[in-house]
Amino acid sequence: MMNTTYSDPAIASYINANFYPVKFDAETKDTIEYDGVKYKPTGTEKRDPNEFAVKMLNGTMMYPSTIFMNKAANFTMSAQGYLETKKIEPMLVFTLENGFRNSSYEDFNAQFQKAFYDSLQTKSYESVKWQTPLQFFIKDKKPDQKKKIIFINTEWCNTCRVMYRTTFSDTAVSSLLSKHFELVNFNPETNDKLYFQDKEFDNIHSKELPFHQLVYALSRNGLLFPQVIFMDEKNTVVDAIPFYLNPNVFKNIVRFYGEDIYKTKNWETFIKSRKQNNSS
Repeated sequence: MMNTTYSDPAIASYINANFYPVKFDAETKDTIEYDGVKYKPTGTEKRDPNEFAVKMLNGTMMYPSTIFMNKAANFTMSAQGYLETKKIEPMLVFTLENGFRNSSYEDFNAQFQKAFYDSLQTKSYESVKWQTPLQFFIKDKKPDQKKKIIFINTEWCNTCRVMYRTTFSDTAVSSLLSKHFELVNFNPETNDKLYFQDKEFDNIHSKELPFHQLVYALSRNGLLFPQVIFMDEKNTVVDAIPFYLNPNVFKNIVRFYGEDIYKTKNWETFIKSRKQNNSS
């Protein structure tokens, strides 16, 4: 892995930019201190592992093993055995971009492979009908019969690209979308002058607000990538949902808001009833 995977320029660049990479000898005889706890060798023999390695690998001593950690979100994931470039890519993205918030790794990996390596997927996601912010956020915009979904995403956000290419084009999802929603694909780095609720918004490119002012208003000043904004027929924001959403999760959310279920039930009650109906 050191000579192949980690020597890949793209992988090395991504890791150096976003992670603290640590190469750890599981059989080191050094005393290790981590999070205020000291870890020592479990024995004096050459192959005896360090207590820290035993802890991190839950006692399953297989080499190589890779631990992916997002300390801010208290997330840890391990992978045992050799990881080629194509296999480690989604693991890095899943960890860094909080893919674990709304998805299992197995499902995210399946969608990631489809998004980036399945040439047949291109036709599917290109068939989704999007408006640009300049087309939708116009002066004196009038409400209409459909609800709206504003998808806030960027080109450098990989989970955004996975959602754009797989979640929105999922057959079950797209059927609900076409029935209930208009879709707006909003890159917050745009410089267009936009209008919303009788106010004018620009991209002022300040250090404090590096993206278009409108995305902060839509996300209720809680901007995270990707983010899905749900609006009702009066163009009023009813919810702003951050992080990657896989097709199964997104399908339920689209139904919840598209069919006005949110007006009579809370999310927990709705999901509970969905699970009961699916099991019966």
